[in-house]
Amino acid sequence: MDEMDRSEAFIHASSFFAAGLARVISLQVGWLKGTRAVCREPAKPVQTQPMARKTTTQEEKPAKEAANPAQARPSSGSLFGLCLAAWLIPGLGHFMLGRKGRAVVLFLAIVGMFVCGLAMQGIFFSTGSPSYLHTLGYFAELSTGIPMPAATFFGYGGGKIFFVCSDYGTAFLISAGMLNVLTILDAYDIALGRKP
Repeated sequence: MDEMDRSEAFIHASSFFAAGLARVISLQVGWLKGTRAVCREPAKPVQTQPMARKTTTQEEKPAKEAANPAQARPSSGSLFGLCLAAWLIPGLGHFMLGRKGRAVVLFLAIVGMFVCGLAMQGIFFSTGSPSYLHTLGYFAELSTGIPMPAATFFGYGGGKIFFVCSDYGTAFLISAGMLNVLTILDAYDIALGRKP
């Protein structure tokens, strides 16, 4: 593959990544607008009865609990399985929770960013280095899940240090891993009912 083919592949990968990122941003903006609309609703006045004392058994449940029936907290094993699946394949945790649209967008964004890093000959770090930053870089890249060992299995040699945009490729690889960590935490919060 000559320099012209690499630059064309980089342009195509960058446009693919930009489209996925724009979709993620539009989803987040829509979610924020919905949250803002809920926050602006006026609070309903509480009706009180004069000369009446409430005991602990007669206390009213908060409005949020009354509106939504109590959901059973997922077991530790199911939460661990969900987080493991979300780590191995980016977006799989959201897919298991029924958020299929968000799962597809996250998968395309993270894997697209990882592929862009590979196209730019990003460096794979290792734990054998005496530098703590290289060790942290290794765990950041490993956070992408299966894409990193898959790239090694299919013959990716770990990048070329003297390639023109190798540093940018390494940044893309690390960013893909960090974005997948945020995706895992998001799936965890949704499973616990902390997020809609």
